[in-house]
Amino acid sequence: MTSNALGGLRIQAIPLGTMRRLRSQGYDDHGHPWVRRVDREGGAPLRCCLRDSLAGEGIVLISYAPVRAAVTVDAGAYDEVGPVFVHEDPCDGYVDQGRYPTDWARVRPQVLRAYRADGSIADGVRVTPGDDYDAAARELLSDTDIAFLHARNVIFGCYMLEILRA
Repeated sequence: MTSNALGGLRIQAIPLGTMRRLRSQGYDDHGHPWVRRVDREGGAPLRCCLRDSLAGEGIVLISYAPVRAAVTVDAGAYDEVGPVFVHEDPCDGYVDQGRYPTDWARVRPQVLRAYRADGSIADGVRVTPGDDYDAAARELLSDTDIAFLHARNVIFGCYMLEILRA
């Protein structure tokens, strides 16, 4: 599992083991086939390594259920499934040494959703470029009832990454 500690936080992409399994099986966990496409322009947010794609890279759009991946119980109605971009071929995962993906914080307004251990939503905050995304995450995680956070794209609602206590 790829993650990085930062002042009490761990920023996590889709785990490398999950990515290996999905690539190996050739379809996502919802039965959609692994269909490669070349990103002609670049700029797709890749949830396997938490950076934007480069023009010419092979990427895949898959369905992913991030709350289901984070809890050990049935998440019920909070078990959202949504589209995310990943590299077609294996990558190194998220290797930044210790903070919210800088490029994403500079250009993408996001919502940090706070979840309890059962996967239910407990709180949330909107962060915009110029805000301290790490401080916002630490503030939400200061509530001991919060088990994890998910960052989501404000415009499309897509899952971006997971934030845990270190």
